[in-house]
Amino acid sequence: MFRISLLLILATLITACQTTKTDRIENPYGAFAVGHNFTPLRDTDFTKEMERNIPNPDKAILFIYNHGTDNGGHGQKCYPASIPSYARAIVRQHDNTVIFYLCSQQVSGKTPGESRYFKRSVEIELLLERFKRHGVTAERTFLLGHSGGASTTLIAAADIPDSFNGFIVSAPGYGFAYTGKSKESDRLAPYYKIWKSTIEQATEKSGLVYAFEGDTIAPPEDLDFMKNMKNITLLVQKPEDCGISDFHGYPWSRCFREKETPKIWQYIQQRISAAQQ
Repeated sequence: MFRISLLLILATLITACQTTKTDRIENPYGAFAVGHNFTPLRDTDFTKEMERNIPNPDKAILFIYNHGTDNGGHGQKCYPASIPSYARAIVRQHDNTVIFYLCSQQVSGKTPGESRYFKRSVEIELLLERFKRHGVTAERTFLLGHSGGASTTLIAAADIPDSFNGFIVSAPGYGFAYTGKSKESDRLAPYYKIWKSTIEQATEKSGLVYAFEGDTIAPPEDLDFMKNMKNITLLVQKPEDCGISDFHGYPWSRCFREKETPKIWQYIQQRISAAQQ
């Protein structure tokens, strides 16, 4: 879904705009982002880095970021430096906030029910258990995602709603809109149907879902069913001329960051306050 060319463009934009320097490592498991610091790591270093980056887990607000995918997940490239700018802005501006970017390598199977989204939901559940054992509470944990990672987050919202407090996603898609073929065709209808029907079960947690007019990879009209989901705030936006020509990547723009970050932070604070009542 998230094409290689777009990923490379976005990674370049992020590096240019945020002056985040990262160490390159082979086969990263993910990366922690805290304030202006950014730490890629392998799975073997996860526990040590979790303890270092989250020294006060009872006070931490944790974000799990789920990236997009290309080629069904086969040979998936991991770009932890490409966390959207609104998310990086939050951890720069607010103490006790941390993002963990999960480098997922899950691959779709041959049938609609074997989609990588479902596999990644299980992966997220296991990851959240690791943070829970460290002392990070579900009430202060939020899922983020873009494109295929947004769909992953929404599937997780249906599968494991008790493991986190809310979600913020952008441009979720079922994986085939970019082909230009109808989601009602004999071949694609089963993929769209199981994707849609599973997300419709994600009713227990509040969330923000952003979609963008002109996005051919995740068309807003594919999300019309969310208008009937009372727990979801569906925000269909017309992208401004802000330096990003592919509207699928609009969350990386300065315009999105400046306008939406305060609203997203307000949503997070409201969710935490509600959970404490």
